[in-house]
Amino acid sequence: MIHTENETYSQSEINSQNEIDEINSQNEIDEINPDDNKSEKKGAVSGRDLVKRNYKLSYFDFNGRGELLRLIFAVSNTDYIDERIKFEDWKEKKINAPLKQVPILKVDDEPVLVQSMAIARYLATEMNLAGRDNYEKTKVDFVLDLCKEFMDHFAVYVAPEILFPSDEKEEIIEDFLNKIAKYFLQKIQILIQKFGTNGYAVGNEITVADLFIYDLVTNMIKLDPFILENYPNLKENRNQVEENQNLQSYFKEKRKSRNSN
Repeated sequence: MIHTENETYSQSEINSQNEIDEINSQNEIDEINPDDNKSEKKGAVSGRDLVKRNYKLSYFDFNGRGELLRLIFAVSNTDYIDERIKFEDWKEKKINAPLKQVPILKVDDEPVLVQSMAIARYLATEMNLAGRDNYEKTKVDFVLDLCKEFMDHFAVYVAPEILFPSDEKEEIIEDFLNKIAKYFLQKIQILIQKFGTNGYAVGNEITVADLFIYDLVTNMIKLDPFILENYPNLKENRNQVEENQNLQSYFKEKRKSRNSN
């Protein structure tokens, strides 16, 4: 117990009063310097988020493994340099390219990033398109891994026939659609049913998973315009992506550029 001239105080009361005094003192400091210690307060923006980064994406002038990355930039309304490499220039550029491949992403003055999925995951995380928590991010990764496997099959069987058609082109594409595409589209539809709501692949807002699905389905529709007739969840997912205003602007500019060439 602590005694004064007129009152007696317990030690706990003294400690409580000291805590109140400290809080009041800090509030007075905050009122004088409202910007101090902002990063320590709940909901504060981290220093990294305040930095405007300079991005440069290098890839060929077609969709391929670069379109997903362009969609991420578009939906997040992020400025970047979109370098479209011509085939005749690739031999020279390839000399200095890490792993001798594209896409390549340059961020500020950092060493360049390669591997399309590593870049996609990095950009999705930077632009809040990777999922809201660790469990949701794992679901997004689940979809991305399945889509990546689908893309790899497309690159092996179909892409060569599109770029350099052979006498067996129609037979190869038909076989791909009836077997491989059907298998993966069914799997993706199941994941949308399990993981997403309101037409989204994961959760109830757009993520990089929706963008990858959209990119893949676009390639399938080019091969067969009616391919989604038996996949209502994929159709709904595609509609959700196309309703995004930032993507609508991107698609409009893309059509304009294609028509001008």
